[in-house]
Amino acid sequence: MKTYLYHLEFPLGAHFGRQGIGLEETQESLPSDSLTSALLNAFALMGEVSEALMALQEENPPFVLSSLFPYGPDPNNGARRLYALPRPMTSPLMTKTEDLQRAGKELKKIRYLDPRHVLSWLGNRPMTSEALEEIQKSARRLARPWNADTGEGWFSTCLRPRVALDRSSQNSVLWWCGVIHFRPGAGLYGLVRFRDESWKSRLHAAFALLEDMGLGGERTYGLGTFRFHGFVPLEEAWPNVPVTHESAQFVLLSRYAPAAHEVPELSAVLKAWDFEESRGFVVTGRYATTLKRKRVHFLKEGTVATRSLLGRLVDVTPDQGPDLGLSHRVYRSGMGFWFP
Repeated sequence: MKTYLYHLEFPLGAHFGRQGIGLEETQESLPSDSLTSALLNAFALMGEVSEALMALQEENPPFVLSSLFPYGPDPNNGARRLYALPRPMTSPLMTKTEDLQRAGKELKKIRYLDPRHVLSWLGNRPMTSEALEEIQKSARRLARPWNADTGEGWFSTCLRPRVALDRSSQNSVLWWCGVIHFRPGAGLYGLVRFRDESWKSRLHAAFALLEDMGLGGERTYGLGTFRFHGFVPLEEAWPNVPVTHESAQFVLLSRYAPAAHEVPELSAVLKAWDFEESRGFVVTGRYATTLKRKRVHFLKEGTVATRSLLGRLVDVTPDQGPDLGLSHRVYRSGMGFWFP
């Protein structure tokens, strides 16, 4: 299997909604199930969705996608890119336990780590207090909101006004939508792991089509359109990160739903985890519907396990979907992407 990295730039901004929160809020990442569903819609327009679905439902699917995470310029060296990975939910192994206790609250505030520091965090070699301080210092440079005074940061958010009209009375209601704008040199990146490299060109074509279709919400207003620059081998994108590193622990970089045969071993394999609910409306091709898909709970990014788990596609087709004119099944991806 070979892993690639790709960059997405969003020149017009995007809206990536947060579950359970109104449209005023937006986040700086996109979960893997949303990305996979968008790509399946692109495959549908290409006439290849049946083949793609059959392949992804195999025991060993041809490719697995991570969620999208932010990248941006190093404030100390603008020509250098920094990449943010979710902090593992376990605690790092320390030479002195009191150092971990002293930094406990500050560590919990960290959302992202540099890829090199993720490997150190998961490793079996105890960390010194100096190494932990270096990780904390590095984390403060990652995925920061734009600061106009210092000229540093990767993104800014704003609220756009919207007006809704009542169908019968035509009374208007003002509401707001949160939009994220990435600064020059910043955007989102993802990882993809191919078991079958023949799918690389197909996935490239799906991303190229998806460029104009967009990702996230409010696409009617042009949000979410992006520029895709192709796949780069991970060892070239991260030359200082030992991507073939052997580890006794793995961090989840996607949403994950266990396959049936994996359920009995979860209690022994998982070290730290959390759940996240996925729900929303059915989108078919370029068009959204008023049908709500079934809710599903996934293990979220940052979950730590002692080995990689495959996961599965989850059927979230509404029970009454066919009766209401839905002509196809609806799936969300719970296939696990683990690092390293």
